[in-house]
Amino acid sequence: MAEYHRFGNRQWKYRLKAFFTSKHALNRLISINIAVYIFCLLIQLLSNVTDFLYADHTSSASSWIWNWLAVSSNWQQVLFKPWTLITSLFVHANFSHILFNMLTLYFAGTFFTRYFSDKQLYIVYFIGGIIGNILYILSYNYFPVFEAVRASSFAVGASGAIMAILVAIACKAPNDYVNLLFLGQIKLKWIAIFFVIIDILSIPHGNSGGHFAHLGGALFGCCYVLIPYLKNIFTIYKRNTSYTPPPYQNRPKSDESYNAERAQYRKKVDEILDKIAKDGYQSLSKEEKEFLFNTSNKKNW
Repeated sequence: MAEYHRFGNRQWKYRLKAFFTSKHALNRLISINIAVYIFCLLIQLLSNVTDFLYADHTSSASSWIWNWLAVSSNWQQVLFKPWTLITSLFVHANFSHILFNMLTLYFAGTFFTRYFSDKQLYIVYFIGGIIGNILYILSYNYFPVFEAVRASSFAVGASGAIMAILVAIACKAPNDYVNLLFLGQIKLKWIAIFFVIIDILSIPHGNSGGHFAHLGGALFGCCYVLIPYLKNIFTIYKRNTSYTPPPYQNRPKSDESYNAERAQYRKKVDEILDKIAKDGYQSLSKEEKEFLFNTSNKKNW
């Protein structure tokens, strides 16, 4: 039994090491968020010790982090510190904040990488998060209710970027099922709709800026998927109504050509499956993922 526990501990160490050293976009985003949280936590702990020893109660590491890493609702400060539109996406207020965000990022990102590439995950995360921050700034400068706190309000967290990823994958594969504890199978579209509705209804009840940031990210995630999709539908419709393929393209294939094509098709499937067994599903390119997805829908091959 003792040998089993030692093996289990080593196995977890290997898994953690493989996760944090992986080059996949999802692993890197989670690793950066955790690293930034640990860095900020160490800065705060060290500042508490030095402030106590030197009886200095005027300096604060939290103030430094908020001033230089968090995004302000004051647009003048954002113009002076534009990098905060990005750094705020990796800063979290406390442990429960980062824990919930990273669990949600892992959940949404895992589904996202089934249909999109690592590059697209970076795009949706960063641009979705930035647009979320911009909507937060605009709302605090437009609505009179925020006038009293406009100069002192800051926003941190990856929630807006995560909402962009969640809504994007819900728009791409709305009918994919998720097994949730006590709830059973639920479609992705209902999960995304639930979070959006909660954010809208929660605006008057605290953390209004955070909810606006979530909605900004959700808006970008939806547009990122649906606008190209609608464009493709129009292109296909236009092509189908203006072009008729010649009759010879619909001729049946001979047995020899059919068998040769089938053998080539199976060879490509085997190569992709070998790649998954060796490096995991996330190592596949976007074209390979689409090929494998289309293969699962074929009945005669």
